[in-house]
Amino acid sequence: MKGSLQDQLLGAGLIKKQQANNIQTAKKKAKKKSQATNTELKNEAAELAEKARLEEQQKSQALNEQRKQEAQQKEVQAQIRQMIKNNSIQKLDKKAAEDSELTYNFTDNNKIKTMLVSAENHTLISRGIIAIAKIAKTANSDASDQEQADYFLIPAQAARKIIERDNESIVLLNDYASKDKANDQDTTKDEDDPYADFEVPDDLMW
Repeated sequence: MKGSLQDQLLGAGLIKKQQANNIQTAKKKAKKKSQATNTELKNEAAELAEKARLEEQQKSQALNEQRKQEAQQKEVQAQIRQMIKNNSIQKLDKKAAEDSELTYNFTDNNKIKTMLVSAENHTLISRGIIAIAKIAKTANSDASDQEQADYFLIPAQAARKIIERDNESIVLLNDYASKDKANDQDTTKDEDDPYADFEVPDDLMW
């Protein structure tokens, strides 16, 4: 017996023609529905794949930007360390008597620190003519060492230059406390300021 099962049943009188037509229509609808479902699944899969690709691209861009900023920050910190060392002022006068040395107290991260300085430097720090800068020591596994730093005296002009990019490196820079200078609005130099003619070299690229 040749022909489809539907034709065979129709020829044998087991189903009527209308029933056969209904079966054929139902098959076509089922086929179209299956094709539509497959298309929807393919579109959904493509959308998910594109979404995942965009998310991965954004993560990669964010990571690259973070690495770039970290590299720039390391470069700035290296320049600041160099500037502090290049402009460091001797804390003590080696020619002066030991009893002329004074202790200057200051705070760093809410902790009291002390520095032994000459009488002249003590006055200059108080007046804001020189500042106290720090270079943090390399951190290691010991948590106590992570808070340690080396402290330096540098001219106020250099300190202000550093503050433009990193104020944490400048531990202390007092406001200019001289009453005469506070009331003087002209640009005359302070005769008592040994660093009045100091010029900050443009070492830092900012």
